[in-house]
Amino acid sequence: MIYGNTKGVKRVTLETLENLIADYDKNAFVDRELLATVAEISGKLNREICVYISRSGRVMAIAMGDAGTVELKEFSLRRGSDRFSGVRVIHTHPNGNGRLSDMDLSALKHLRLDAMAAVGVDRGETTDMEVAFLDGNGFQGFYFKSAETADDDKILKKITELEKDISVGAESTEAVPGTAILVNVTQNANGKTELSELARLADTAGLTVVAEVLQPKASPDKMFCVGQGKLDEVKRLIQTKRAYYVVFNNGLTGSQLKNLEEATGVKVLDRSMLILNIFARHATSNEGKLQVELAMMKYTLPKLLGRGKELSRIGGGSGSSFTRGSGETKLEEDRRRLRRQIFELSERIEKLKSERDLRRERRRKSGVKTVAIVGYTNAGKSTLMNNVTKAGVLEEDKLFATLDPVTRKIFVDIKKEYLLTDTVGFIDNLPHEFIDAFRSTLEEAAYADVLVHVVDASSEDRFRQMRVVDDVLESLGAGGKPTVIAYNKCDLVPDFEIPSGENAVMISAKNGKGIAELKQKIEGMLF
Repeated sequence: MIYGNTKGVKRVTLETLENLIADYDKNAFVDRELLATVAEISGKLNREICVYISRSGRVMAIAMGDAGTVELKEFSLRRGSDRFSGVRVIHTHPNGNGRLSDMDLSALKHLRLDAMAAVGVDRGETTDMEVAFLDGNGFQGFYFKSAETADDDKILKKITELEKDISVGAESTEAVPGTAILVNVTQNANGKTELSELARLADTAGLTVVAEVLQPKASPDKMFCVGQGKLDEVKRLIQTKRAYYVVFNNGLTGSQLKNLEEATGVKVLDRSMLILNIFARHATSNEGKLQVELAMMKYTLPKLLGRGKELSRIGGGSGSSFTRGSGETKLEEDRRRLRRQIFELSERIEKLKSERDLRRERRRKSGVKTVAIVGYTNAGKSTLMNNVTKAGVLEEDKLFATLDPVTRKIFVDIKKEYLLTDTVGFIDNLPHEFIDAFRSTLEEAAYADVLVHVVDASSEDRFRQMRVVDDVLESLGAGGKPTVIAYNKCDLVPDFEIPSGENAVMISAKNGKGIAELKQKIEGMLF
């Protein structure tokens, strides 16, 4: 089997390589005639070529790369975490240098190869050769000035010796669970800022970010979202960083998810799937859990490919298990079931919404005023709520730490009182399916008499965040409501000045600074 970068290679050359896939002397680390032919082609094309050889001497596959890299696939003929793969890789360096690179050693470790060898090629002839082996968490190796005269017996004995005496732990070679590479494909000038926010989301979801990739691109690639060059970069990072996930800031189609997972060999998520995971973690009330489940289903329906894989990946609600059937033949059946589940779940949420509407109507008739705290996620809304009411709302330096709204009564004096509600945080580019699913909760802002818009004054991105909040409020019918802006975290930005003309106050929800002034403003707007 010949795979890799074969574009532009003549058919006769590919046939020559194909004919090399055969059985050779198992006592030779690499057959010299085979190596000479590969070196000649490598030098002529100026491309790296790698050969996979089993312990029986069988050439299993040959891969072609470019002048500096070649993609390595996993071939394993052994089982058990304390065994090598049973496969060795010999690859060429057409720059004439037979020394192994850091990426070569990373691949040796990641794929648990018997050995990794680099052979220098100069004008189609082999030069030197370096061979490396796994030794626990480190490496051993030999260097030969001439690949032609390399000691085969010495190399093969070392493989047997190391596998017998050294336990190679699976943890040291496999992807590390919970690690993620972040990718953003955009032509926006704030691409790095978007990656920073994605990193915060990943942290909130419990992931450890090991690398970030930004590709300035007018429009995402239809097959992989990223271009081929960036896809190759992501693949190399997966090997060197031992990443378990790749997380895209872009929304991905079902086919893009499938293509990316097949190309990278790891689990792929997009930004919306990450947010769904966070929602599932933080929902505590019955209504909150139902809304998360509905958002999951609405998001998944257009991506459903009949494989069941997309839903199981973001599981967290009971609605994610019914599509785990097999095969494309179940596609329509899965879609029908999902639509029915969405309908039933929507009716349950609508019933809860009706109950919420009745409570609102009773409050309105009783003359009780309401105030809703709104703002971008992690602006400090819950901290403010706790400072004002001692409500015991979860406070975390995480995105979407609060998902379920909390309402508390505030007494101004013996005759005056109002209700204060902490709402779900907003975020940019939240899919409309999510807003629809949480509409009954978000509408607390639409029915409030006064809004407190909490802004993270320490964020350099605060103006964009404020626009996002204003846009969501407008979509909920809450635009233009009486609002006081609370610029939070003033203890972190002592030189911050409130823009002229704004009904605003500087506060520190953490230490209580400015809270009294904020309460006075709220009361002045209510009574």
